[in-house]
Amino acid sequence: MHLSWSLSFSITLYNLSLVLEYIVRSVNCSLYSSTMVRIATLLIVQICLLMIAVNGQTRTIDQLKFQVNHAENINQQLTATLALCNQGNNLHPDTLLHYAQRVAQMGKALQNEHAMVEAMFHQSSALTTKGLIDSSLRTAERCLRAFSTIRDPALQASVYNQMGRCYMRKNQYKEAIEMGYKVLSYAELVPDTLLLLKGKTLIAWAYLEIGQTKEALTWHLKALRTTNDSLQLEKYAILFANLAINYRGLNKMDSAFFYIEKAIRYARKHENLFALSNSLAIQAQLFVKTGQGDLAGPILREVVEIRKLIGDPFYLISDMSQLGSYYANNGQPEKGIEICKKGIAIAKQYNLSTKLLFLYNTLAENYKVLGDDRNYAEALEKIIALKDTVYEANSALALADIQGKYALQRNENIIIQQKLLLSKQNFWMLVSLAFVCLGIMLLYLLFSNYKRKQRTRMELMLLAEKRLSTEAVLRAEENERKRIASDLHDNMGAYASAILANVDELLAYNMPNNGVLENMKRNAAEIMLNLRDTIWVLNKEEISITAISDRFKSYAHKIGRSYDSISIEVKETIDNDISLSPERALNMLRIMQEAFHNAIKHSQCTSIVIEIISDENLAIKIMDNGIGLDTVSSENKGNGLQYMKLRANANNWHLSIERMSPEGTMLALTT
Repeated sequence: MHLSWSLSFSITLYNLSLVLEYIVRSVNCSLYSSTMVRIATLLIVQICLLMIAVNGQTRTIDQLKFQVNHAENINQQLTATLALCNQGNNLHPDTLLHYAQRVAQMGKALQNEHAMVEAMFHQSSALTTKGLIDSSLRTAERCLRAFSTIRDPALQASVYNQMGRCYMRKNQYKEAIEMGYKVLSYAELVPDTLLLLKGKTLIAWAYLEIGQTKEALTWHLKALRTTNDSLQLEKYAILFANLAINYRGLNKMDSAFFYIEKAIRYARKHENLFALSNSLAIQAQLFVKTGQGDLAGPILREVVEIRKLIGDPFYLISDMSQLGSYYANNGQPEKGIEICKKGIAIAKQYNLSTKLLFLYNTLAENYKVLGDDRNYAEALEKIIALKDTVYEANSALALADIQGKYALQRNENIIIQQKLLLSKQNFWMLVSLAFVCLGIMLLYLLFSNYKRKQRTRMELMLLAEKRLSTEAVLRAEENERKRIASDLHDNMGAYASAILANVDELLAYNMPNNGVLENMKRNAAEIMLNLRDTIWVLNKEEISITAISDRFKSYAHKIGRSYDSISIEVKETIDNDISLSPERALNMLRIMQEAFHNAIKHSQCTSIVIEIISDENLAIKIMDNGIGLDTVSSENKGNGLQYMKLRANANNWHLSIERMSPEGTMLALTT
């Protein structure tokens, strides 16, 4: 039977099995029937994979090998051989090394430096698969040095991705993430969608291994959104397998099954054996985690067969360990022991010492199930020997302790079996009791849920009522402010305007004692100014620092016109234009006006500088170059300073007055 026919037949049978399962579910068959269909599906696929293993690997590889062997000249042969090497994930590493060496020879004969670098890249990939990580990294570094004379961002990104693969197998995840970013930077120069997918997936894979599942999922979803080309995503089926691992880690099993079924379907469709083996291994883990362990065994056997085809001992050993654990948990310890021993031999062959611990753990688990105490103890000794040398001196004691624990566990198992036998005699009584307890718990939960909903509803009603009350109070306060402002404007404002008008009439008659009239005019003008400030504040819900500053500048300008000998400068540094309530804004404005008025009237200054600073905090400084201020005598002579302090204290502000050097006074208000 030819490979291409075998693969097509396997895919056809797989699709037919999916259709059969869909029909069973559509007619609302029982869960038993649906499970049987799924088991039949797995058996069919297993048979087809065995057929593929007998005849070859993939139809694409067979076609490329044919082109290599029937090339008319060395250039055609080089092109075909490079295309075959690009199928490296589906080739055994020894096969890939063979063809990579042929590429190197042809590149040297043609003096094609680019082909020679490509050959080194494929050699590095094969060495990684064989577990020769240090040799693989040295070869990849030789590739990077060659890019000083040739330019190929896509190939350079591929080399960095290959190095990231090496670092992942060495558990150097920080370096792997760094390689992932380099892949992205060079892939963007091309741009190359597949390399962008690989770079993002490499970063996600590293985060997944160090337990940062959410960060890994973010990167996997970034990769998924790299392109809208569904065919390109299908060809990179390993992305969907990694998404399944992510969602498994987040206990979102429906999503995990959704993506792993996609990964398997796409891997079969595009003959990607590497993605297929990984995806099937993940599917087996999902079945075990969801209590469907009986479905995992056939899948794991299929995975091992595919791993043998592509010859990746790193993953092969992991799968063999997982399969051995499956056998231990399903009462087949003899098969588990056999598969573990094969895995140990492969791990020793490829110097994969980190995998030996998992294999010996699984081997010990199978010996324990079998009841073989001697071999179980020997497996434990192997485990202890693999530990850090610090614990070698205590290995015998640890083994004795483990043997004691094993004996205790065996006795506990006997007791458990006796209890199980006893429980069977009272099965129906216990079932009835369980149903009664379940009913009581259900009623309790329903009642608790009802009470919780009622309590929540009451809390929401109280919150709504409180919100409405607060809004009503705020509306009432706003209306009252506007009413007071209107009254002040219509009544006191009118009277103050009338006083000003009357004084102007009296002054027009050139009456004696005009000084008194002038004072009356100034006082009336002051009343008008204060009224305008008060009305301006009361008409606002909130007032910004900028608005207060503008109001003060207007005030200072009006006052300053009567004092030509004094230079007045206002400096604003408002990075954060905060807002104040009307009351606080009025108090601030009054303090500023009073301080400014004191400086003009009493300091005998020639310059006044006002600084208004608003960033994280608010600070207002009013500085003059006058004779200075005696705060003690000032407090005794007038109420201005006391009122300023009262206003500041009422708003939890800090007010300070300091003498400046060589002369002058600074009043500072800070919040």
